[in-house]
Amino acid sequence: MDFLSSSREKRIRNQKSKYRRCFGLICFIIIILFSFKPIALATETLKYSIISRDLVLGEMFYEIETIDQKIIIRSFFVTNQSEEPQKDIELIINREDLAPKLSKKWLKISEGEITIEAQYSQEKVDVILESPYGKKETSLKITESTFDMEQIFFLPSLENSGKFIDRQFPVLVPASGMIWSGKILKVDEDENSVLLKYTLAGEILYLQYEKAVPYRLLTMKAPNRGYDLILKDEMK
Repeated sequence: MDFLSSSREKRIRNQKSKYRRCFGLICFIIIILFSFKPIALATETLKYSIISRDLVLGEMFYEIETIDQKIIIRSFFVTNQSEEPQKDIELIINREDLAPKLSKKWLKISEGEITIEAQYSQEKVDVILESPYGKKETSLKITESTFDMEQIFFLPSLENSGKFIDRQFPVLVPASGMIWSGKILKVDEDENSVLLKYTLAGEILYLQYEKAVPYRLLTMKAPNRGYDLILKDEMK
């Protein structure tokens, strides 16, 4: 009887030891999984009115999310004719050097939808255009200082330095599959804001930013496009 009792106790101790090891392994795996899970550091939504000839045509929304080493910008808009939100762009940027990683643009046409996607790597960018008429792809060599045209609007905010300097830099226009020379010049400023003139491929934009953190884009005037964007908080 003593032998049987001792054997049974030994089996119980072994089982408890095995359960403790399994439980410890499960806890370790859970900790590892959560350690590598992306953490959202900040999320901001900016809301703009779309203005043309003093008429409000709709609203544009920009969602800016910071996750680990990435900044993700998504935009969509609604018009007075339709309350259904329409996708506009998605942009993924390296948080450290502001190099673009992915750019995607959606365009609605009568025959369906066009998507223009730019996939960036260290030395090249692959541009993919898909439409109801088919698919086209091209690759271009780029330098480390090449920006995507969609991120220029938020460059002062992303840099977070408060330095609105004149400069010139290469910019990819995915729709054309070409790299152009973009230029930013400071044209005016007051106590609260600064006005920049941005030119790219013959287009001129006037971008007004606040001079304090977080350096938000207050207005965008686009003479070539026929409409302006005005931050809702700035509407009078």
